[in-house]
Amino acid sequence: MNDVPRSVPPPFDQVPIRLSELRVGRMARLHAANLPAQDCALLGALGMTDRCVLRICKVGEPCIVQVQSTRIGLSRSVADGIMVVPETAG
Repeated sequence: MNDVPRSVPPPFDQVPIRLSELRVGRMARLHAANLPAQDCALLGALGMTDRCVLRICKVGEPCIVQVQSTRIGLSRSVADGIMVVPETAG
């Protein structure tokens, strides 16, 4: 599956939050996207696929995330529709 998942069960001990709620530098795993199908397909083509890990580079408008070696600028409304599970510091 190359598209952003509509819903993936999170680890039992973690609660998904909106991508827009993360602070700069935080890492998170993609959980779901409450977005139109065409937006999900585009994000999937850019590398935001099932459970990918991303890093927040900038918050606000635009929200900039890094997925692997690619940085992606997202509008606030798109970032609000993406649910992630923050990675625990280890």
